[in-house]
Formats: sequence, C-alpha cells, structure tokens
Amino acid sequence: MITKTECCTIKSEDIEDAIVLEGSPGVGLIGNIIGWLLVEDLKMKEIGYIESKYFPPLAVLYKGVAIHPFRIYEGDGIVLFLSDFIVPPNVVYDMTGAIVDWMDKNNSKELITFNSMVVREKSQATAAAGNTENATKRLEDMGLPILPFGNINGLSGTLLTQCASKNIPASCLFAEILNPYPDPRAAAEVVDILNKMLDTTIDPEPLLQEAQEIESRLKKLAETVQSEPESPIYM
Repeated sequence: MITKTECCTIKSEDIEDAIVLEGSPGVGLIGNIIGWLLVEDLKMKEIGYIESKYFPPLAVLYKGVAIHPFRIYEGDGIVLFLSDFIVPPNVVYDMTGAIVDWMDKNNSKELITFNSMVVREKSQATAAAGNTENATKRLEDMGLPILPFGNINGLSGTLLTQCASKNIPASCLFAEILNPYPDPRAAAEVVDILNKMLDTTIDPEPLLQEAQEIESRLKKLAETVQSEPESPIYM
C-alpha cells in the first residue's frame, strides 16, 4: 500500500490489527535504541519505508547493506516505524498524518511511542501519558506515574493527538535521563514496561551490557583525566 501526502510517501505492506510502535531519535536516543533492540530480539521483517525530499541525504548501513533511514518493520503482530534521524519539524505534521492514516486503514489496535525527559535526579524509571482518559487510566492501573503537565516534543506529541482524531488509543512512555547522551540503561527500563503492556518477553540485557560498556569507558576516561598533571596557569 502507498500512502502519499504533500511531503512524504509511505510504501509498505498492509498489516491489519497490529499494535504500532514508533521509535525515533530524541534526547537520550531512547526510541531509536528500543527500536533497534526490537528488530533484533523479535527478528522483525522490513515491510516498507517512508521517503521524502525533505529528509536529509542519508542512508543507514546495517550489516554492510545500505538501507532507508526511516523504515517500517513487522513481527509478532507488532509494526515498528523506526527512524535513524530527527525528522525536520516542517515535515512532522503531514508525515504523522500519513502514519495515522495508514494505521486507520489497517485497523491498528493502538500506538505506543517513546520519549524522554532530562531530570536532575531519577525518581522513577518510566513515566507515561495517554491521548484519552481511558488510555491514561490503563497506564495508571499499571502503576506508571502520569505526567500532569508539559509539552511532548518530536513525533510523539503529534502522533498522540492525530491518533485521538481517529479514535485510536495511544500512549507515550518517557524514560528519565540525567543528560542528553545515549542512555541504553534508561531504554532498558522502558522495555520492562513495554513487556508488561504487550505481554512480550523482549530481553533488555543487551542494552544493560551496552550501558556497562559506556559507563566503563567513561570511568576510564575520568581516571585518565585525573591522572594527567594540571596545566600551569600563566598570569
């Protein structure tokens, strides 16, 4: 099926009655990290892609093969929209409209998107927001803290509101992060919540191992810096 708007085209197989996930780069790269884990863990098949003249001139190398930077995957009744670049703001509204139209035509059950929030100190692993009272209550019943106020940036916010216009329930899971750098450990905490929502057994262990490697490299870097003699100060 081809879904066209003024700014982009979705070329994809039809997958009906699926749960749709959206993962795109943001602060901490949470959505992108989770998306790649899902592709590997669920052995998802690429079923399409989104293209636009407004996208950056980019191809992604995966196992030595150049692939589209915004792809669509399917596996176990889950459809994943996965981007490897930040979608330009002037494209977001029309493109998310095309995604939601695709979902509407395929009778998608719900949408789950991923985001993050920078905090001074972590108080909980994951927070959430929904696009209807029922969607929010479901998240509350799972014990997730609900964000009462604020803005949802990137694709997440527009997807939530456009899904609401089509009566499609949608949720956003927010990872708490301490800085804007890639945070696989925070992404792993979101995966634990996703497993509860979808009744899946996605293994977050690869993300925890990656987090340990990053933390180990940072620790060695800090030790190296501390061991170096201080530069003299000239007046």
